[in-house]
Amino acid sequence: MNEKFWKLVEFLIENNDFYSEILRKVYLESGNYSEIPFLTRWDIYEFGLSGTKSLVSKNLKIGYIFSTGGTTGKPKYIAYTFDEFELVSFYLSKCYDSIIDSDVVANLFMAGNMWASFISVNKALEKLGCTILPISGTTSIELIKDYLEYFRPNCVVGLPTQIIQVVSEKTDFLNKVYYAGENFLENQIDFLRNIGCKLIKSGGYASVDADIIAYQCDMLDLNQHHIFTEHQFVEIVDIENEIVLDEKGKVGEVVVTNLDRYLCPIIRYKTGDLAMWIDPKCSCDKPAIQLMGRFDDWIRLASYDFYYQDFAKALYPFQISLKINRSKNLITILIKNDEECKKMSKVEIIEKLKLVNWQLKEGIEENLLKVEVKYVQQLPMKNKKINVIYE
Repeated sequence: MNEKFWKLVEFLIENNDFYSEILRKVYLESGNYSEIPFLTRWDIYEFGLSGTKSLVSKNLKIGYIFSTGGTTGKPKYIAYTFDEFELVSFYLSKCYDSIIDSDVVANLFMAGNMWASFISVNKALEKLGCTILPISGTTSIELIKDYLEYFRPNCVVGLPTQIIQVVSEKTDFLNKVYYAGENFLENQIDFLRNIGCKLIKSGGYASVDADIIAYQCDMLDLNQHHIFTEHQFVEIVDIENEIVLDEKGKVGEVVVTNLDRYLCPIIRYKTGDLAMWIDPKCSCDKPAIQLMGRFDDWIRLASYDFYYQDFAKALYPFQISLKINRSKNLITILIKNDEECKKMSKVEIIEKLKLVNWQLKEGIEENLLKVEVKYVQQLPMKNKKINVIYE
């Protein structure tokens, strides 16, 4: 671990009740970074601004407080000093490297509700000198379309789900799209290219808890990113035994240490994202990862690994959920009742699945994975997201 990290450690020993003793022992005795315990989202609930506040350092002024959402219904907040958040916008601006001062950019990230994305992206765009349309994805779809038609921006930034609802053959003035938060499906990318979007690129890999982690150079694929090594230290950890994975091609959970966060320190934070180290096609000097989805989307059944997104991709544009029965090695695909979808036979659905993931293909063909299809009027939802359900 580098000198920047140990400077952070020295500060936290004196000013952070949560980390003081943990880091003092490592700093004075072993100097072994790997002895520092992992930080989880539950720690942020319990010891951050929502709980005891022992994770919030003393002697620093809070600038921004953001809500990070979460799955328990309990509020979870993260705080930044103004200087820390300024640094976030600096690194984030590096992710939008193809935006120039003559561009007109529509910011469709979600504003309000103490969310960070809209304001952080706006600050990043300011640094690029472009013209900004601060529309927000919380605006009604029809009004967003009106703004786009009137101002004719050549670039939009936002969530793929939001972007794909407001673009059409009429928005042929768009030639740049930056996205974050989720991936575009291949069909959606094809549509964007067909209406004239020459650049479709990730606006960076980030979380509100850990802030900006990685960026995408022009040579990387859509789900591949370079680490901002001067800002973050990244590990990939085996999902089952929590051993650090250094080998390329092995999937594990992304664990990050932010080297610049003093107010609400993020050290060995388990992000819930799955990724693997890769050999990038470019000559950049930064290590690269390929994101594989959320830990919540990852499914291991009968020794096979696959993802909710494999099913979503195979059955796009139909809305689906999954039920997993471990004892029977059974996957039940719940499809929102749709007459078009019913035109597909189960055999066609199975063949589509076998094309997106070789482990699904092998498991199905070896009869080790069983798949059934059910049509339902309403998909099970939680916090407005469709989930994988275990029976």
